[in-house]
Amino acid sequence: MIKKISILIFLFAISLDVLSQDTTRYQELDEVNIEKQRLFQRQGLYDYYEKDLTASINGFTQLTIFENQMSDEVWSTEGRECVDLTINQDTKDTYLKLKWNKDQESCDWVGIGFGWDFWSSKDMGQILACAAIEMEIRSKDKVLTNLPWAFCLEDYAGGQAWTGFNKSFAPEGQISKEWTKVIIPLSAFPFEAFDCDPGNIKQLMIQLFAQDAVEINAIRIVPFKEKMKQEMISIKTNKYTVEVDGDLNDWDNSFMELDGQHSFSVRNSLDSMYIGVKVKDSHPRINDQIKGNLWNGDAIEIAFSTNPKADPKRKLFLLSDYHIGINCGNEPYFWNFSEDKPFDKGSFAIRNTPNGYDIEIGIALSDLTNGRSMTNQTLGFEIAIDDGNESNKRQEQFRWNSKENEGFHQNPSLWGKLILN
Repeated sequence: MIKKISILIFLFAISLDVLSQDTTRYQELDEVNIEKQRLFQRQGLYDYYEKDLTASINGFTQLTIFENQMSDEVWSTEGRECVDLTINQDTKDTYLKLKWNKDQESCDWVGIGFGWDFWSSKDMGQILACAAIEMEIRSKDKVLTNLPWAFCLEDYAGGQAWTGFNKSFAPEGQISKEWTKVIIPLSAFPFEAFDCDPGNIKQLMIQLFAQDAVEINAIRIVPFKEKMKQEMISIKTNKYTVEVDGDLNDWDNSFMELDGQHSFSVRNSLDSMYIGVKVKDSHPRINDQIKGNLWNGDAIEIAFSTNPKADPKRKLFLLSDYHIGINCGNEPYFWNFSEDKPFDKGSFAIRNTPNGYDIEIGIALSDLTNGRSMTNQTLGFEIAIDDGNESNKRQEQFRWNSKENEGFHQNPSLWGKLILN
């Protein structure tokens, strides 16, 4: 059976395994022909009623999205030169074999979908915080560290919540030739931002980019406990202003490790926030980048909110969100990534140390909030250390809360919590 649907995607992010900063894609999709493939397996009259229907998560029982057989619940876009989706079987498993090639002029939109549980409406609202979509995938030819896919849950009113593949979705860090689990938390889908109703879900769609081939053994809804956000408790200073001189010897021992070697701490006064960072670097302060390219060398990046009431799960920046950075090279400077100009609401000082460098940073929060005090508030916060090398390029980035997830500069849901006293 062939069904035509029109799909409009306004915005979604695809995470690629590169060192450069993530890009946000905007794509408008034309009408797509979708072919639903018929079931080729004979079933008895009462087979459905013999299934175990007792498994549930918070009362949600529609847990099996795909397992072992094709039916009219599974579809793919037309054109086998764009995507080839077939059912295969070996001595152990029955699985989907998926091969796709988006890099062709005739393949404007390439994807597959699953309207599980006989295309019935699925009320997933009660499991968003405690469940995930789990896929068993393997690659026959090579090890994959990234899947160029975007996942979508669509409701029956046409609302679509999209999220791009993230390396954190693969707990093993790669997709190997053995069955590997890919886990997408339901909380990763921005239902509210895309006006999608989680209480009336129609199907799971996967948009495919680039070209490759994998095999899919099963897709299920499974229990999932979301990782708790990191918390940093700021120490309130009695001083109205703090001298920002790069000397961290007068700071206490409240430094928190980022990755086992770098560390940071936060203080606050009535109107300002102060951040001390200790960087260990065998080749310190290599960065001759200019303006917003400072991330591509030795640098400090900080993202934070000035709105305590902002939704911590939001995927996009608000006007009250800031992403700033400091070039830590021989000609250091402060930069406001959010406005693409120098940052003039703070100061910093850098001191070389025997094993790297220390940096002390002051940010005038009251100047960013029209004089409103941020004391006794909890804000979204993330800090990253960009590590350059002798080739004057960033070699690695060390992040505090979003250790395994790139993209904090665009996605506030990856930030931790800063508690100001």
